[in-house]
Amino acid sequence: MPRRSPRPHHPPARPRRPSAAAGPGRVVGVEAGSDLAHYLAEAFPKIGSVRQIRRLLSEGRCRVNGVLETYGSRRLNRGDVVQFRPPAQQVGKPVTTRFEPARLLFDHPDMLAYDKPPRLAVTPTEGKTWDLLHLLRSQFGPLLPVHRLDADTSGVVVLARTPAAQARLEEQFRSRTVSKRYLALVRGHPKDAGERRGYLRCIDTQPGFEKWGSAGGPGSVYARTTWTVRERYRHGSLLEVEPHSGRTHQIRIHMADIGTPLYGDRLYGDRSDPVDVPRQMLHAWRLTLPHPDGSQGLVLKADEPEDFIEACRKVRSLR
Repeated sequence: MPRRSPRPHHPPARPRRPSAAAGPGRVVGVEAGSDLAHYLAEAFPKIGSVRQIRRLLSEGRCRVNGVLETYGSRRLNRGDVVQFRPPAQQVGKPVTTRFEPARLLFDHPDMLAYDKPPRLAVTPTEGKTWDLLHLLRSQFGPLLPVHRLDADTSGVVVLARTPAAQARLEEQFRSRTVSKRYLALVRGHPKDAGERRGYLRCIDTQPGFEKWGSAGGPGSVYARTTWTVRERYRHGSLLEVEPHSGRTHQIRIHMADIGTPLYGDRLYGDRSDPVDVPRQMLHAWRLTLPHPDGSQGLVLKADEPEDFIEACRKVRSLR
């Protein structure tokens, strides 16, 4: 009777190499089987309760085997590498709640433009305790929203001073007489210049939250985005992006669709960025629109904020 060949030995798969930017990792041992939130609460007793740990996870402070993890219910296995960035190591500055004169880009009887800092909603949003509209109304009196940026997106925002100015500006945005340019730090290397077009549709909605995706059918809207590459790095690219339609999360979805998600995009990215960044790296850099006096076009520009510059430096330094 022939002897059976011995069963081949397969060594256990090694966990993914963790990101150095997330700090040193703890290797799960006898704690295997516990969930991530309770594991971190025991490993970092000075942080606070499990509830506090869950809130910190939602801020993108933890990686498991090199991949961003925001769910406290994640079950851990022996050999998993858990990296956690406590609040003292937070990247970026907290949301400002005061008017900064240096951020005022344009002041006119009909409208004003402001360089919105990251992590500040434009209008009142559920779960947010402060917003740009309230901040500027405390300084300038009645103001009306015209367009919006995601809370984590920084850059040029225009607000109207009168209902007539609001109606005129909104029509300019609808008719595409306003040109918008963004800077986006993405993971990967798209071609030097390109275009993405298609239909987007809301696929999930909850109080204070929406997720869109590339899909047709009822409720879908057409979107078109073009880009050019400004700089290339080994692990990413800095793009100048122009959305030719003002759809929710348009740039974020289109960049993810072509395989180059924005650094820090926890909603549409795959959470595998090689460095940690505090938000999606998207900055509304330039806005061109008709001057309210009817003269030549008005060009409004906002320099990249510190966290965007720091994120580019981190990616540039990767080898």
